[in-house]
Amino acid sequence: MDQRQTLSQYKLANFLACQRRFQLRTLRRLPWPASPLPERTEQLLQQGQDFHQLLERHFLGLPITQSAIPNGRIQQWWQAFNAHSPVKNLPDSAHFLPETGLTVPLGNHLLYGRFDLLVIGEDAQNKPFAHVFDWKTGRPATLDELNGRWQTRLYLALLAEGGSAFWPQAVRLAPEQISLTYWYVQDAETPITISYSAAEHQANWAELQQIAAQLDEAFAVGTWPLTDDWQKCRECAYQVYCGRQGAGTAVPELDEHDAAEEPAPPDEQLLTPDLP
Repeated sequence: MDQRQTLSQYKLANFLACQRRFQLRTLRRLPWPASPLPERTEQLLQQGQDFHQLLERHFLGLPITQSAIPNGRIQQWWQAFNAHSPVKNLPDSAHFLPETGLTVPLGNHLLYGRFDLLVIGEDAQNKPFAHVFDWKTGRPATLDELNGRWQTRLYLALLAEGGSAFWPQAVRLAPEQISLTYWYVQDAETPITISYSAAEHQANWAELQQIAAQLDEAFAVGTWPLTDDWQKCRECAYQVYCGRQGAGTAVPELDEHDAAEEPAPPDEQLLTPDLP
């Protein structure tokens, strides 16, 4: 078994929630034995993916005709975006890179993330900047919730470690020059922007390195313990493999990022942007 893993936010969250789940899902690739999602949930997830594709076309500069936008919810979201787009007041030097991925080394493993929209350029002081925009069609989260999510921590860490790869010439992209904005269609007028700092990155990267070391240890020992948090079991469809059917069931909160695991790029793409 190849012990070098490409870790996305999804895989990080799974490993930290339950190492056995990570083993079954990622290493053994067992089918996810879940019951079909409720029809409404599947519909909302599909609409979220369709909306992301619509914004990708927009930022690629492709024409978007009214007939190409389905009536109903997606049309309402598109109207909200046009009325309250968070992508404004950017320098003339800004370059828009929709649906762009980045891979950096993390110990014996790789760290990977894919941004809905990455904007890079130079600010008024001619210093490089990188700003990620992430579109959300689910329930709005608070700033504290977003700060604690691995998506936030992963995206900021990736750019601090490897964001200079997006410039043709050598640049030093400091953590203070990196930011991330979440835009929720249900709260279109109030985007949430998160900044970064060298101190935050030092702590963030140290924890990521610790997780990579824990993964190495799990491979070395060959054991993948079950979580002690039975609430995690209630949200997990692998109960039957672990003998924890008595935990009960609960439907985890999903959004369009959870509908499918992020694709892993080739292992040789180190410090290399995955451009559309």
